[in-house]
Amino acid sequence: MSEEYLVEEKKIDKWLIFTLFLGGWFGIDKFYYTKNFVDAWKFALVKLLYNLILLGVFWNIFDIVMAFKGKYQLDCREYFA
Repeated sequence: MSEEYLVEEKKIDKWLIFTLFLGGWFGIDKFYYTKNFVDAWKFALVKLLYNLILLGVFWNIFDIVMAFKGKYQLDCREYFA
């Protein structure tokens, strides 16, 4: 089989999924994904505030599903762009 037809598989980041299950409800996953406080604090704060009105629960579940698919994004708006 020719190399041009090979599709590279995306690897699942196990630590990201672990972080999503434990700290994703509070936005901790944003800090892990960016590995930089300056870029992540706004997204983490928004996710934490959304969890106070229960919208963040759906956001985190969607993030978990996308992490399992290998398509996780820092900004949830990027999923729909």
